[in-house]
Amino acid sequence: MKFTILLFAMFSTPLFAETWLVESGEPQAEIVISEKPTRSARLGATELQTYIEKISGARLEIVSEPTKQRPVSLFVGESELARQAGVKTDDLARDAYRIVSGSNWLALVGNDLDFQPKEPWARNHGDWAKNRLSTWEELAGHPWMCPVGSSLYRDYSRQLDVWTYDHRGSLNAVYAFLRDLGVRWYMPGELGEIVRESPSIPLPEVDRTVEPEYEVRAISRPLLSSNELEDSLWYLRIGANAEYGILHHGQRHLTEHLEQRATHPEYYAQMANGERDTQSETANACLSSEGFFNEMVAFARLNFDHYDIPVISVMPHDGFTHCQCDRCRPQMTLDRGPSGISSDYVWNFVVRVANELAKTHPDRKVFCGAYSTYRLPPLTIDKFPDNVWIQITNGRPIREMEDEFHRETTALRQEWLAKTNNPLSVTLNYTPFTNRGAFRPQYWPHVVARGIRESHEEVWREDVWLSSDKGGLHHPGMAHLNPYVISRFWWDADQDVDVLLAEYYEDFYGPAAGPMKTFIEHCEREYAHLASDAEVCRKALELFAEAKAAAPPESVYGQRIALVDEFLIQLRDRSTQMDVQRPEGLPEYRIIDMGKDKWRDVRDTLTLDGKLDDPFWIAYDNPRPLRDLHSSARKPEFGTRFHVRWMNQHLYFGIRCELPKGEMPVIGSREDNDPAIWQGEHLELLIETDKHSYYQIVINPAGAMIDIDRGVSKAQWYDWSSQAEVATHVGEDFWSAELKLPVTPSEEDPLHQIVGSQPFQSKREDLESGKGTSLPWYFNLYRKRGGDEKEETTSFSPLGADDETFHVPLRFAKIYVQ
Repeated sequence: MKFTILLFAMFSTPLFAETWLVESGEPQAEIVISEKPTRSARLGATELQTYIEKISGARLEIVSEPTKQRPVSLFVGESELARQAGVKTDDLARDAYRIVSGSNWLALVGNDLDFQPKEPWARNHGDWAKNRLSTWEELAGHPWMCPVGSSLYRDYSRQLDVWTYDHRGSLNAVYAFLRDLGVRWYMPGELGEIVRESPSIPLPEVDRTVEPEYEVRAISRPLLSSNELEDSLWYLRIGANAEYGILHHGQRHLTEHLEQRATHPEYYAQMANGERDTQSETANACLSSEGFFNEMVAFARLNFDHYDIPVISVMPHDGFTHCQCDRCRPQMTLDRGPSGISSDYVWNFVVRVANELAKTHPDRKVFCGAYSTYRLPPLTIDKFPDNVWIQITNGRPIREMEDEFHRETTALRQEWLAKTNNPLSVTLNYTPFTNRGAFRPQYWPHVVARGIRESHEEVWREDVWLSSDKGGLHHPGMAHLNPYVISRFWWDADQDVDVLLAEYYEDFYGPAAGPMKTFIEHCEREYAHLASDAEVCRKALELFAEAKAAAPPESVYGQRIALVDEFLIQLRDRSTQMDVQRPEGLPEYRIIDMGKDKWRDVRDTLTLDGKLDDPFWIAYDNPRPLRDLHSSARKPEFGTRFHVRWMNQHLYFGIRCELPKGEMPVIGSREDNDPAIWQGEHLELLIETDKHSYYQIVINPAGAMIDIDRGVSKAQWYDWSSQAEVATHVGEDFWSAELKLPVTPSEEDPLHQIVGSQPFQSKREDLESGKGTSLPWYFNLYRKRGGDEKEETTSFSPLGADDETFHVPLRFAKIYVQ
């Protein structure tokens, strides 16, 4: 926070002698706004009026000229009268504000600008297709989605008449003044509000100018356009805003259009089997396609010219797939690992587009995120053009307390900063916004404070993604603390987080302040172990029980604690599950690590064709068999054997399934994600990693596949994609499959890939001492000969006699790298 001088916090007596805004419950001031106020000033005046009345009981009138009925004028927003008093705003940055007082006036002013939307734009969800789409199609002349006009209504609050893209300096000034008077908005709604009542409010002596640490302070929940008014107001009260433009996965607006997929398959990434992927929901582009490049440039120019956006994303679609065509595949840098395989490929495309756009729009920016397999800086680009803006996903630590992780993240930012003259943008997935892993209490105030202190001078924009619950916070009783702390540090990166938290605990939890502080600090410190360590989990629940007992349940403090209690239901279930011991005698599988020197000569021999005849598999022939589903002693009629390998952050499965000679397997479906797959011959792989429990992958002899994330609610099962490569082969008396599964240790994109660390068999004490790198994983592999009379079912780890479903995680086998 940058300011000139602050002489006012809270006062019981006025600094200007006998001058009051409210005295003994009687109004001594009136709120003055311009005849044509900005939206920010108009709402600011209303908010000021509301909270002055809550504090003192006095209702100040809102007028456009002083009436002289009250001795003090409270100027909100820029006006001629405020200018006559010597208060200027033309030197203020976006959303910055100024609080200045005189002997009989107080000015709360700032940089205000009312956003004006460009046509065509939809007024609601159905309005685009019904009334606006034809206008866009005529404008575009290409099969493109409209990223601006089709969803602009989501950035507007009808209830408040405020746009997300308004500049709101005057409103920020009002909220800052109310915070000076002791008002706090810790959580949306009245239950999250603190108002310190006083019958008298003095006119302060103050001259303060404040600029936010970040120009853009975006937050995904709550939304300004939320149906709940209190959610919309909280968004404003914490000082959030957003950048007008296109800033995420811009290529999707070209690749998602069905007509584009049908008419230009050459624009799409080629898969290992030689086919172009025009079917996947997140089908990515071939970045060597000149046709796609020309359309990306034309698309950007149209949006620059028509919608007047200052920045456009040319970032690939989510779930990135590197094209395997002859021009794209050589641009892979396999030796850089899963975060750098595609860095040169993607960022060279970004620079090509930026250079072309600079010829016609030198004042506009091209935007791309360092994400997924292109998170590391490219090696072939020494310096980016000045019209390229770079964003790092999780560009500061979001959960980790450890010094090493902070150093690594700082080093990544420095590597990117060395390649650009611009500050960075960072996107932060603070809670699993897809609700994965959401049973763990997610408190990170100290990580937030440290991360912002270390990075704020290098960053112009923070984009915080939080767990979603329609338009509001997911489980607000727990989830509000992170965005509250973030928002306060957005405006003052150098403050003491423990001072901020001490006030919060006392305000919000009253008699339970001490035990809630202990509970929250335990959850922050032990977050990584809450999902896997029964003792850590049990301790968290014990600490919370102490806090719950400290506040009467009918009190406001008890009601706030009850909201946390509701969230902890899943943690209690998880704690019970962790206390259940896995049955003894379950099988284990030691994976061969092909990265070791002993496999140097065979590690690159794999051709993904489903045949299992490469030295990659057969140099060390140790296939393990599947047994009868319920009894490992019973030999199945048609055997199944499998291999597992680990290499370059990928898990490989090779599986051979015997068939009656001359008999073809029954094929339930040849389409991915078709439930009919289960009606024929198929394999099911269930995997629980050290970070997630659990994933389900189904494949059949036709190579059709189903991906499911069983760790979330049923409605979200199919949102996840393993991004697996699969190949199958049908022989005379068998069918076989090869499965290549990418694995990432990062939780930044939980919708794609298996999330987990390399599965070593390490003990907890080894992890803490640094000797180990992860916990083991658990898995089971099933084969069902569906579609024939016998429908024989086999598995690697047998189920109990009474188990009727494959989904018994406690009977999964252990799997780890040798």
